Amino acid sequence: MANICDFDMLVRGKPDDVDTFYHYLTDYDNSPKYFARIFTAEIDNESVSAEGIKTAKIFGDCAWSVYSCMCEGDYTYYNDDSEQKLTCLRLATKELNLEVEIRSTESGMGFWEHIYYKDGECLCEDCGDLPETNFDMEDVA
Repeated sequence: MANICDFDMLVRGKPDDVDTFYHYLTDYDNSPKYFARIFTAEIDNESVSAEGIKTAKIFGDCAWSVYSCMCEGDYTYYNDDSEQKLTCLRLATKELNLEVEIRSTESGMGFWEHIYYKDGECLCEDCGDLPETNFDMEDVA
């Protein structure tokens, strides 16, 4: 079974484009495009500014890592030969003129990610180890 990666993301753009991006995360059957192996994605809150820019905070989980499910490159589900419906953050944010910032943790393998795309450009793709937590059962009792 795949290790589960939890993520929180902020998505900013025109309301219809943010809604389309959300469908890419959640609707494999009816959306024109989708991200690979997203298990859940829920909108925590959303707002629209006076300028008409929508911001949606979305949380969810995916298989292995955000990088493997939403980006392109080695060890990802997306490649240039992927079926036409499978998309990645570079293509989705460029097509929809969005800004997407994601922070994730995967406790099974012990790492975190920070990924940030704006209008098809990757501005941040960091990953690191989670701090180790050692529990002494004598302290718990």
